[in-house]
Amino acid sequence: MTGSPDSIHQRGRAAVLAGQALVDVPPGRGGDRWGLSLDVRLDPGAEDRLHALAAEAGAMAGPGQWLTGARGSSHLTVTYLERAWREVGAEDPAVRHVAGLLRPLVERAAPMRWRLTGLALADRGVLALAEPVDEAPDRFRSALLGRLGEVGRAEASYRRSVWWATLVHFAAPLADPAALVDWVDGRTVLDPVVLTAHRFEVVRYAFDGERTVPVPLVVIPAPGVPAEVDDGAYA
Repeated sequence: MTGSPDSIHQRGRAAVLAGQALVDVPPGRGGDRWGLSLDVRLDPGAEDRLHALAAEAGAMAGPGQWLTGARGSSHLTVTYLERAWREVGAEDPAVRHVAGLLRPLVERAAPMRWRLTGLALADRGVLALAEPVDEAPDRFRSALLGRLGEVGRAEASYRRSVWWATLVHFAAPLADPAALVDWVDGRTVLDPVVLTAHRFEVVRYAFDGERTVPVPLVVIPAPGVPAEVDDGAYA
């Protein structure tokens, strides 16, 4: 996803119009996607907004797509931690290592907020773009990536300062590519909505029969969020 939000959208719309959109498959052994990741889960109001946009985008894309932005799975990705998918649990050494790096950084960080500014097409789906309200999100991600060695260096060049939530992953042929492009083109600028970080999750991914969803292994409340939020389910 290297590039500015506009260049991402232009490449994505070109791929969709040329019939070159990429179709995802559920994660499994031997796959080079859906590896261990660190996600930001957002406040309930933000989840509701992303859920509504995902439903609209999915209806435009047609049946069989994954509504990744739906309530319960919507998120901003901070960084991937491993490229390849594998069955992994909370006691895995890599998970414990990342949790040890993450906790002190979260404790020192300021509350994190973004503005949802508009939509974009990628070759794999429909994105909701988010712009940090201040320096806190980028400062946090930069500090973490600086501690992740080769993975951190790769992610720093890949994501740069762009944040996004995937609303829809393409998992079937598109019903009407041109109509989808027109729909997203009309929503590249939206009335800003503030998204607030509620918790950080180290996740693996699993297919639930309808979409690939994040399965939390480590959950840490975001700065400024009381631990009792979300039933206190924090590791």
